[in-house]
Amino acid sequence: MEVAEDGKSVNLHVVVRYESDGSIRLSSPVDPTLRVTIKNDPERPSGHPTLFKGLAHYLRTLGVPAPSV
Repeated sequence: MEVAEDGKSVNLHVVVRYESDGSIRLSSPVDPTLRVTIKNDPERPSGHPTLFKGLAHYLRTLGVPAPSV
């Protein structure tokens, strides 16, 4: 992890993975406590359809397991 040139943000290696329960998981080898679950259901606390669809697009584009939204 490093502070970006703008001094207002950080660059962080993040792993994006499609989980068997239909969610997308964000994690980082830099900080094992960083574990974020994103679901496509806006009614769920972890629901964020826009982010979910964007991440699913990147997973599909790179040819790894991804939801078909």
